[in-house]
Amino acid sequence: MNKLIKHPYFLTGLVLIASLIGWYIFQENEKKFQEEYGQFTYYVPEYEPRFKIFENGNALAYHWSVIHSEEQEQMSKVKSYASVKFDVIMYFENGYFANSFMKLKDNPSRENVEKFNRNIPEKGEYWRLAIYKLNGQKLDKKELDIFKLVRSYNKDLIPSELNSKVVLLDYSTQKKYIPILLHHRIEKTNRVYYIDLKEDKVVHADEVHIQKMTDNNNFVYQTNLSDNLERKGITLFSKGLYLGETYLKKNLGKTLLAQKYPEIYKIMQGEYARVTFLNRETNVELVKNVTELFFPPGTNVFENVTIPAEYSVDGQEHVINSAEELQKYYKEGE
Repeated sequence: MNKLIKHPYFLTGLVLIASLIGWYIFQENEKKFQEEYGQFTYYVPEYEPRFKIFENGNALAYHWSVIHSEEQEQMSKVKSYASVKFDVIMYFENGYFANSFMKLKDNPSRENVEKFNRNIPEKGEYWRLAIYKLNGQKLDKKELDIFKLVRSYNKDLIPSELNSKVVLLDYSTQKKYIPILLHHRIEKTNRVYYIDLKEDKVVHADEVHIQKMTDNNNFVYQTNLSDNLERKGITLFSKGLYLGETYLKKNLGKTLLAQKYPEIYKIMQGEYARVTFLNRETNVELVKNVTELFFPPGTNVFENVTIPAEYSVDGQEHVINSAEELQKYYKEGE
């Protein structure tokens, strides 16, 4: 027996059998990985917001953190053609955080309707929308199935695109909506509908009355304040701000923010971090207080701000150096 075990043919046979078993296991694992993960080339994991309200309840800082899971870890090995920046919702607006996430075999956008022509997910697919309603200092979460929402409204409509940037407000009803582009499989048309965030259903555009609100009719845009801040790496708009690519986050530790609001300081180092102003009207003092947080103590963010003649109370151009001067000389445009 010992001679048989030591025989070269026997040893070669054992190696061959072990190799075949190893190859079989490898092939089965590859097949399983492809079935569970590899075939889904349009994938974005779920994110959740981390937030903190500050400045006496007038501002909210937040960033998004990916929710780690076994699926998320495995899908990180698969090349996805989806873009977190363009294909999902990750914003706070009108009292809601919204985040869409998906695991699909194909790109659902309007340019790919020949391949993505279904409103019933194939095995392993999903497309969901997580809605977080701000309720005091906490969030109330609910999750919507995009495929089910669309089928419930019209079985001939196919989900195509969610607007990645807005939660809209109908001022007449105070209802909140997210636009969704749907493709009609028979008529071959694309049309914008809305997801009612209160009723959790798709509604026709005729049922929604969104007033087009312009946010550029204030001092943020009618002076060069936002341009000055942009050169320093901060993008300011009427509803909030975020740190641009040229802002050196390593300098955050030297700012007033790190000293005054350590929790906000941590949040602003996160992915897709933003500050949102919660008051309806853009407020000079609030803008001053928040923007100064991102500079070393004592920095004057209103230094060398120009008020054009058409937006000044006396019809003359003014170069001002304080929030008080801005309030004194600025006149909101018509």
